[in-house]
Amino acid sequence: MKLEVKLTLVELRGYRDWTELLGSDREWRIQSAQARLYEVASRASASASALAVPLRYDYILLVTTGLEETEVKEIVDEIAAAAPVSVRHASACARRPTDAVAKAFRALRGGPADPCLGDLTVIAHVDLDDVTSLTESTDPVEAYRQVQSLLNGVSSQAFPAGGIVQYLGGDNILVIMPTEGYERLAQDLASLAKVKVGVGVARSGREASALATEALDEIRRNRSLGPVRVRTP
Repeated sequence: MKLEVKLTLVELRGYRDWTELLGSDREWRIQSAQARLYEVASRASASASALAVPLRYDYILLVTTGLEETEVKEIVDEIAAAAPVSVRHASACARRPTDAVAKAFRALRGGPADPCLGDLTVIAHVDLDDVTSLTESTDPVEAYRQVQSLLNGVSSQAFPAGGIVQYLGGDNILVIMPTEGYERLAQDLASLAKVKVGVGVARSGREASALATEALDEIRRNRSLGPVRVRTP
């Protein structure tokens, strides 16, 4: 059986032109608008058991595995209502998340659509060990620098395997994993530094993310489990 993740790429059209209309004192306005839009995308996605991930903020990525296109459109309509410019979207399925995004992007540029539901979502939360102690023994900037270094390492491992990496703040890095070979990739990520890797496997993006968090919590409670834990429903 072909197990694929479904991703929806939401494009904010004319975003750069909009930012340039705001004048030179615009950065705080842009940041405020981005934060509001991501909040709307997160809430709308969660209500449909999906998951929103920001990509440059002029694109938003939705993990929409299992959703009909009418359900996807309901999420996108909420995003559009909060966006400062018009939006459009396309969805695609693939075993490798990067392939799904590439197919969706081609569809946005006039290529063929990929009607699909998707079967499986695999999410990993990568967490730097004891970042609180690191912060207290150094300072927040040094701790942030080390998290950014870890982010680069995670990206270098995940991208060749088709994974998509996003920094979620604090010491938490999210990876949309390929639906095949994710166990090996999780072990590779755990070998990068002193990290924990919680992996959630479910149909919906929201449930997979929640299971990944549960897996991390299990590692924190019992380090004898090792640095990687996989949870399924």
